[in-house]
Parts: sequence; structure tokens; C-alpha cells
Amino acid sequence: MMTKEQIVESIFTVLSENMSLPNMDKFHSDARLLEDLALDSSMVLQMLMLLEIEHDIAMDESALMNEDFETVRAVAKTLYQGQNLPTHEKGLEVYEDVKIHCVASNLAEIVKRFPDLDHRILYFAVSDASACINDRFVLTYHNENINHDIFFNWYERLYGMPIQAWYDKQASKEKNLAMLESLVKNREQGQHILVMLDMFHLPERENEFNKDPFPHYVMLGPTNNPDLWFMYDPDYRWEGVFKKDRILNAVAQPTVSGGYVFSEQGARPTPAEEVNAFFDASVVRDANPVTDMIRAIISAHIKGEDKNGEPLPMGNLIKAVEEIPVMSPRKYAYEHGFAFFWRELGLPEPEFDDWCDVIDELAKTYKLIQFNAMKLSMTKKEAFAEKIFQLLDQQDEREFKLKHRLIEVKDMWAASKLTASETQPLEEAPL
Repeated sequence: MMTKEQIVESIFTVLSENMSLPNMDKFHSDARLLEDLALDSSMVLQMLMLLEIEHDIAMDESALMNEDFETVRAVAKTLYQGQNLPTHEKGLEVYEDVKIHCVASNLAEIVKRFPDLDHRILYFAVSDASACINDRFVLTYHNENINHDIFFNWYERLYGMPIQAWYDKQASKEKNLAMLESLVKNREQGQHILVMLDMFHLPERENEFNKDPFPHYVMLGPTNNPDLWFMYDPDYRWEGVFKKDRILNAVAQPTVSGGYVFSEQGARPTPAEEVNAFFDASVVRDANPVTDMIRAIISAHIKGEDKNGEPLPMGNLIKAVEEIPVMSPRKYAYEHGFAFFWRELGLPEPEFDDWCDVIDELAKTYKLIQFNAMKLSMTKKEAFAEKIFQLLDQQDEREFKLKHRLIEVKDMWAASKLTASETQPLEEAPL
């Protein structure tokens, strides 16, 4: 079975190599077939025929007769759904993820290409993924003190696929850019090149948070045109070509530094003991870091003093919490954890649905917290501070309940898998 990203790449190969279309610099997953790529109806049929013959990706005859395809994404979606997909329950679909963490999304994309591997395991580390507050009590998802080592250090242990850093933070930008060019030019079959770039310098791409800078990880590959590179962005479900020079410029920005190369060679299912160990290494049992950081930010602005004892005006609070929308979607990663253990243990679906509702409320309540922080910043009224602390306390209660139940079912799963003892039915936990 192929992922949507693989199907989009195959469409590009057919159009650029088999059909030799001239305007492939306009190709991306949202490109319009007629207006952007100049494909008439007969050319679309030719593309579909070549996808079936050359790449073994067949279009269902009913879809072929009845669907009108306007974009590359529409074609890829129909071809994807025409495969023998697994039956999904409520929650995050096995092959579809919300935009919650670019590193996890990139690494998980390759895992999904192997039916016997389970990418949901990787998301154990997302809900409590690294963030920080700086000396001025500003919440941020990216700075020089934040790393994603838990993903990179565990990837081979979890899935057997070797991964190593190619970006040398002690070397010059020029040397690292030269290394990137060499890697892309000489990319081997089954090899994947991951790089951090500043999306603000690629305005053609979606930047829903309107951030400058916007550090983000994507994967890169070559095309049959040396001036064009193929970009894979699983977190935003976007694939397409970019001029090489534009990508290199985004990588060259002083705001970003990082890159890894990994291979599909050695891919294997995750041993049960590694699943258990990774869960224990990922889940913070006695704290909720994001909620704790927001509480510290609010308290510091009320006190009016930063970490160095300098004045901290209440008017700074709006800026201090503006990255909450980047952090809050990470809470949806809990659904991956619940889905993994629920399906492994065959637990009742209605309770799973209830926990998904709790997760949704957890993620969305951060918007209400940010909204009240804005009002506190503008009005300096104590009532808004009281409201925020009340909401934060509710978030703690909500998330600790989630963690308690998730740890409970994980321990039940571990007892079954690691000791071969018989699984005892779990009673439904109160929400």
C-alpha cells in the first residue's frame, strides 16, 4: 500500500519523465491540473494510464467514470482510497494526522510505508514534547536549547532504520549547504534527507501562524531538473517542487540549523520491550509541562519581573503567549496512544470515543486561555487572571486523568506482552 505522499511523487514522475511536461516548476499537491499544469482531459487519462502501467497505481473504474479531478491532491486522494485500506475507528486515522509536530510527522511518514510497522508509537513523545520559556517569560517551541533528540535517538531502536545527523552545527553555513546539495544530488534508493528551514522565506508555502521566523522540518529529494528539488512536508500534507536556490536560501537563514539522513534499510516492527521503554521515556507522569509554563508566564507578568529581575510589563503578555496555537495541537497525539493500546487490547470503543472528546477539549481550551491572557494584558483586570488560573487548574485535572488512564492501559498491555500473562478485562474509567 502506498501513502498519499508516495502517490503524489509518482504523479510528478509520470508528468515530468513519462509525459515530459514543460511546466513542472508549478507542480505541487494543490496544483490545478488545467490552470497550473495545462493538463486537458485526455492528458489526465494518459497520466492515469501511466500511473497504472508504470507504477501499479490503478484508478477504480467507477471513480474514473464519475469523478472530475481539479487538483493533484484530488487525484492522489482517490487513488489512495482505492487501495485496500484498513478499517479505522474514531480518532486519528492510521494514515492521517493533524499538524502537531513536524519532526514526528516526517519520521512517521516513512514508517507508514511498511504495513507491519506502527507509526502511532512515535507519537507517545509528542504530547509532552519540548518547549520552553525564555528569560522574558515568552513561550516558544523553538530556540537553541530545544532539541528533538528523543525522536532521533529512539528511531532506530523503535523501527530498525538507522538515522544520523548530517548537519554540523560547528561548521559554516556554506559547508552545510554544500553537504545538503551533495546529499540531494546523490540520494540513494530508500534514503531520506531531513532538513530544518525557515518557512518564512518560502512565502509560496502555507504559514498559517504568520511567524517570522518559522523553523520547520521537511524532506528533500532530486528531480530530473537539477535546478528543481522535490519537497516533502508530511506535517502540512504538501508535496511539490521548488527551485533549489529558494530552498537553499531558506536553509541558510541564521534562525535554523539541523538536518538528518535516514534509510529504510533494516525496517522492522517495534519489539514490545522498546514500545514500553519509549512510552516510559516520553510521558511526563507528574507534570503537564505546557500548562505549567503558561501558569509561570501569567504569574511572572502579574508580578512584573522577568528571570533576571528586570521589569516585565503586563502589556508584554500578548506576545508571551502567542505560540500557544503551535503547542496546543500536540495534545491530539494522546489519541494515537489511546488508539494503539485500545486496538491491541480490544477495549470497548465507546470509552475510547469519550477519551477522544476529553482530548479535544484539552486542546481547544488553550485557545480560551490565550484569549483571556490577551484581555488581561489589555485591561490588567484581576478577574481575567483568576479566570486563567481556573482554566489552567481544569487543564491539569483533565490531562492528569488522561495520563492516568493511558498509563493504566499501557501497563495492562505491557503485562500481556512482556510477561505473557493473560489480559484481564479493564473496567471503564470515569471521565
